[in-house]
Amino acid sequence: MNESMAFLTELAVRERKNPGEGLLGQLVRDHGDEISDKELAGFADGLLTGGHDTSTSMLALGTLWLLENPDELAKVREGGEHVSKVVEELLRYMTVVQVAFPRFAREDLELGGQRIAKGEMVLCSLTAANRDPSLGADMDRVDPLRDAPSHLAFGHGIHRCIGAPLAQMEMRIAYPALLRRFPSLRLAVPYDEVPFRELAIVYGVKELPVAF
Repeated sequence: MNESMAFLTELAVRERKNPGEGLLGQLVRDHGDEISDKELAGFADGLLTGGHDTSTSMLALGTLWLLENPDELAKVREGGEHVSKVVEELLRYMTVVQVAFPRFAREDLELGGQRIAKGEMVLCSLTAANRDPSLGADMDRVDPLRDAPSHLAFGHGIHRCIGAPLAQMEMRIAYPALLRRFPSLRLAVPYDEVPFRELAIVYGVKELPVAF
């Protein structure tokens, strides 16, 4: 992470001296006086981490689920309104960003029946929140037709991911396009042999072996 931020900070400095045609160059031209190099590097880091790793992981995981559920795969390939329902339910079920940023209590308090002491760190499991039984029945199962409240895959409130609409649009476009481009797409290994990431903040697979 340190190496990545050092590289992106150098990139921000170069873009400020000679703004290119990309997003960082545009930000420098439009808001250069308002944004420091550190902030510009932070934006770039957010794009790479929040807008690339999460989206690619979600595309792979969703594809894996669709390949294991041919009836839903056929519906998604056709497109239409059902795709949005599948996407939202997969986002809830997969919750690729598994925990929210840590919070620290400024004072003693009680939250949800739990005592939290001043200075203690609190981690919120977005995965557990998205599968809370109070939201409905069978939350550990994908059901695109379920009538459930909005999920927390993108966080909530002022900390909701600013890229959420883009990510949702990417999924709605990518899944049908992939299945139409490769109508015979299938797993190249048994499901149990698909290698999942271990000890990663962003849930996903290490690779998704497929054939077509």
